Amino acid sequence: MTSPAPIATTAAKPSRPWRIGLTGSLAAGLVLAAFWLFLLASVRHESLTSDEIAHAVAGYTYWRFDDYRLDPENGNLPQRVMGLALWLGPGHFPSLDSEGWRNSNEWRVGDAWFHQSGNDVGAMLLRGRAAMALVAAALGALVWMWARQLFGPCGGMLSLLLYVLSPTVLANGALMTSDTCAALFFLAATWSLWRVLQRLTLSRVLAGGLCLGGLFISKMSAPLIAPIALALLAARLIDGRPLAVGSRIITGRGRQALALAAAGAAQLALAWIVLWAAYGFRYAAFTPKGGPGRFVERWEVILNRPDPLSQLNRLDLDDGQRSRAMRILQARNVPVDVWRPEREEALDAIRQAVLTPAQRRQLAALLAAPPTAASDRLVNFLRRRRWLPEAYLYGEVYALKYAHARASFLNGAYSLTGWRWFFPYTFLVKTPLTTLALCGLALAAALRRRPGWAAFYDTAPLWALFAIYWAAVLASHLNIGHRHILAIYPPLFVLSGAAAYGLDDRGKASRRWALALGCLLAALAGEVFYRYPNYLAYFNVIAGGPPQAYRHLVDSSLDWGQDLPGVKSYLARHPETGPVYLSYFGTASPSYYAIPARRLYSFPGTDVPRPVRILNPPVGQADAAVAGALREEPSYVVIARAPVAQDREPVLLLKSGASLRLGAGTYFISASMLQPLLYDLNGPVGPWNARYEAIYQKLHAAVKPLLSDDARTRRSGLTERTPADWDALLTRFEMFQFARLTAYLRRRTPDDTVNYSILVYRLGEADLAQALAGPPPELGLDLLQGMPLAPRE
Repeated sequence: MTSPAPIATTAAKPSRPWRIGLTGSLAAGLVLAAFWLFLLASVRHESLTSDEIAHAVAGYTYWRFDDYRLDPENGNLPQRVMGLALWLGPGHFPSLDSEGWRNSNEWRVGDAWFHQSGNDVGAMLLRGRAAMALVAAALGALVWMWARQLFGPCGGMLSLLLYVLSPTVLANGALMTSDTCAALFFLAATWSLWRVLQRLTLSRVLAGGLCLGGLFISKMSAPLIAPIALALLAARLIDGRPLAVGSRIITGRGRQALALAAAGAAQLALAWIVLWAAYGFRYAAFTPKGGPGRFVERWEVILNRPDPLSQLNRLDLDDGQRSRAMRILQARNVPVDVWRPEREEALDAIRQAVLTPAQRRQLAALLAAPPTAASDRLVNFLRRRRWLPEAYLYGEVYALKYAHARASFLNGAYSLTGWRWFFPYTFLVKTPLTTLALCGLALAAALRRRPGWAAFYDTAPLWALFAIYWAAVLASHLNIGHRHILAIYPPLFVLSGAAAYGLDDRGKASRRWALALGCLLAALAGEVFYRYPNYLAYFNVIAGGPPQAYRHLVDSSLDWGQDLPGVKSYLARHPETGPVYLSYFGTASPSYYAIPARRLYSFPGTDVPRPVRILNPPVGQADAAVAGALREEPSYVVIARAPVAQDREPVLLLKSGASLRLGAGTYFISASMLQPLLYDLNGPVGPWNARYEAIYQKLHAAVKPLLSDDARTRRSGLTERTPADWDALLTRFEMFQFARLTAYLRRRTPDDTVNYSILVYRLGEADLAQALAGPPPELGLDLLQGMPLAPRE
């Protein structure tokens, strides 16, 4: 009977005694403990990054309410990790009797929880990020163990050092997002599947199923594990070495394939159980404890079903029926958006008051028809049979639906569908050159050993994960952040442990190799400590370093909303004599940090004051309500007090003319806001162009009366439209005014930066006249012609 071959035939020779203390388990544990502390230190002065608010509030509600309506498209496990730390701590959660909660709007609920409930945001961030940093440390431990298994103690320590000194890992490791957790379980699932392929035991099958389940509840990209598993199975069967199944040995490839298929089925079954467990073994996303609600997008929208009212056109309605249906629609002021509740309510009224019984049956059949696309039909089938939890199914389809088009920026260019070379470029400029050099040394060391099939076979799972993940991201249209390739770094670092082969040489060759490794590691550590704590803004010299970063990439590759405390500190160190303006990209609150700045257009701009505000206090409390509103936002002026109605005393507030205009002062502009990406579907996305210029001039002419400082002119202008119409018009004007300003600023070098992510411009009246009233700053391509954008998140 033949014994199975060992898993790691390429492992280095046993370490010399003097190396044991530097490369053993104790040393690795100390490195990981220091790494965990360093992660927390590097983010202790950072505000919420854009996506953290959604992940954190979702995880908290999973524990507290057993309700899965919030953020279902970003997995379940990472939210539970951070949510548990937040749930166990002190704090107040806003009332569930809110529109944001009922409509599953995690951004609104999260903003109320973090910034409007009297909670200590700093303490909440520390708890949640400390929990996620543990996930990053666990990933580091797995990198060390796998590299040690393949390349010996020195190789394991080398891989671990590359991991803990990676700016990409340091930037994202402690953040309350799903990226680090997904990277951990991609690596863990690949490793555990490979171990099962080498030796079939109950413990390995169980571990593999648990890791596979962990992956599927970590990230919606988990199905990528399927081609990875198939590639590993193919490598295993090509190799043909005997397979140990308990105490038995199987030699034939056909019998091996059957045994491994059975093990794979068992692992999938266990992963399926893990997935259901994550959602409380309940199909429904909503629970009575959480109260009634609906997903942020209806199932019908997600499955690309037609607008319900459009189905009326397929019925044989006579003229009288059409007339009655139109009167119902007009009376209800039905919005044009598809699958809104108002449209369904109107359809119900038409069904009862207009349609015949036969037409009702025909309409019911049309609405019950399966979706057109095969993928949508599959999801609809799974949904009807309830084979997977509702929140998981919804999240998977939602993520796929809105991953096809997203405004992105790269090296001065803009696109709605991205570039195939986006992620290779981010890898090139956001990976330290010393790391790339160490990877090159590892490749050289491996090639010196003239590796054959056996050496490749032992590292096959790492190559499969690395290559297949790269293939997936190259085809992706979601080009908004370097973090989306975080999962390729751990297998790369494990493979880089091969550089330790050179230490097994004798004499001068070994010493020269050790010197080269030592110098590169020292240089890498020096650069990492020099860049502390701005790791999201890390760029190597190929891109000109962090000062030039905003010209190359934005969003989560540079400016993800992390630097509001930095703005506050900057203003304390550099007191400004004139007005201060702020345009902020992120979901943290400038008001919470008491930043003394007038707010420009921002995204999402949750605490940017509306141009027009209507107070509706009870009779006798109007003066107190106005005083409170003016303390909160001094730029408002009282325009009118309406007659008392229904025990209410309405008051109309409007921003002053001076606050609607831009003046000389210091402008803090988030790098992500400088680039024309973060606008709604009708906004000025992409370069400033002739169409945007025409819209801007038209808007400026329309709002000109309200830009005046003369009270009579403003009151006269207000009579031309309703307050709601003026609010919408002024909001749109402020958006286009800001877009024209940034078109001018993109051609100008900032006067300073706040940690490289927020740009500082000192502008005089002449600068503003040129930016807002001079010739168009640029006339570029109209990016939006004929192609709608996906909603930003």
